[in-house]
Parts: sequence; structure tokens; C-alpha cells
Amino acid sequence: MNDESYQNNMQDKRLDSIEKHIVIINEEMGSVKNDMAWIKKFFWLIATASVGGLITALINLLISLAKHYGT
Repeated sequence: MNDESYQNNMQDKRLDSIEKHIVIINEEMGSVKNDMAWIKKFFWLIATASVGGLITALINLLISLAKHYGT
């Protein structure tokens, strides 16, 4: 009976240790998720600026063509 009690105590300690590690992993995953949100925001900022630059360049090209051909 003593061996069974010892084994149960060891299993309880292992489970407690695993639960603590799960809590730590969940906290770390939360920070990684927040980091990913910033990366996504940065990507959309760069993508939006690039599209805006392309539109501006196209409008500038149309204006310069209109001045050159006089229409």
C-alpha cells in the first residue's frame, strides 16, 4: 500500500508541474499572439502605403502625359 501511495504522490507532483508549465506556455503564446498582431498591422501599413504610392505615381503619369500632349 505504501508503494501505491508513493506512486500517487509522484503522479500528483508531475501533474502539478505539468499544469504550471501549461499556464506558462499559455502566457507565452498570448505574447506571441500580440506580437503577430503588430506584425499584421505593420504589413497592412506598408501595403497601404505602397498602394497609395502606386496610385499617386499613376496620377502623376497621367498629368504629365496630359501636359505633354496638351489634352
